[in-house]
Amino acid sequence: MNENQANFIQNMKYYRRRASLSQAQLAEYCDVSNGTIGNIECGVTKPSFDLIFAIAKALSINAADLFKDSLKETKLSSSQVEIVSETVNSAVNEAVTKALKDLRFRIEH
Repeated sequence: MNENQANFIQNMKYYRRRASLSQAQLAEYCDVSNGTIGNIECGVTKPSFDLIFAIAKALSINAADLFKDSLKETKLSSSQVEIVSETVNSAVNEAVTKALKDLRFRIEH
């Protein structure tokens, strides 16, 4: 399997899941069998030119999006996860504190 096919498969799965479609539902939209979509996603078969456009249309994306290399997962280190977590927690705490102060002010006045 070459890199373009691997990107296509990864992107097709990503956009199908983002659209909350099962393989069977995507197959129905594209007027192909469920097995066809499954075989494409497993790398067993390659889609025809027409099917690529049908898949893109069913997923409400541009066909070129299926070949992009930018959807690879970004993995954070544990220290990066900790920093993000602390930042989010701090922001949430500030928002809750402000909301409580505003509520207290409204109740008192």
